[in-house]
Formats: sequence, structure tokens, C-alpha cells
Amino acid sequence: MSELDNIPQKQSIEIESVKIDDSVKEKLEQLNQKQNIFINDFGQIYLRKKEIQAELVKLDEVLAKSEVEFQLITEEIKQTIDELDEKYPQMRINLKEGIIQYQPGAPTRKQLAEQQGGLA
Repeated sequence: MSELDNIPQKQSIEIESVKIDDSVKEKLEQLNQKQNIFINDFGQIYLRKKEIQAELVKLDEVLAKSEVEFQLITEEIKQTIDELDEKYPQMRINLKEGIIQYQPGAPTRKQLAEQQGGLA
């Protein structure tokens, strides 16, 4: 500690002021303005990015719900076709005309699948 006591301490700090050259001042002002524009743009980009992320979350929710509904509809179509196939074996459906063509007495798709499963 005694060594620290022997270090001379300065009691005042000198500060000087110098006028900067106008060209340097203008350059710094322009750079500062450009920097502020970037800061503003970054803020807008950040906010827009947050909006897009929130939109994506909503879209993911809609997509998940739609996938479930699509799966339910697909199952309902399959069930309806299976029911029709029991009544109209080997049918072909023409929705535009509203006509079913089928082979009376032919095995149903379910019966064919069972036969093929039994052969394997």
C-alpha cells in the first residue's frame, strides 16, 4: 500500500475543444442520418418478421385443421364407395352424369382383396 501512496495524483483534468472541419462535420451528419435510416428499417423489418411469424403460426393451425378435415372426408368417401361397391360390384362412377356402371354378380373389391390376401 505504501507504494501506491507515493504515486503522484493529478487533481484536475484538462479538456480542450476544437472546431471540426465543416466537411468532416457534414460527412458525420450524413453517415449518422444513413445509420438512423438503417435503424428505422431494421425496426420495421423486425416488426414485419414478427407479424409474418404470427401469420405462419395461424396458417399452421389452419393447415392442421384442414388436414384433419381432409382425412375425415377421405375416410367418408372411402366408406361410401365401399358401401356402393357392396351393392354395385366392380362399379365405375360417373359423377357428371350421375350414373354407376357395374357388373352384377361380380365379386366386390373387398371380396377380391380377401381372395388375394388368402393367396399370399
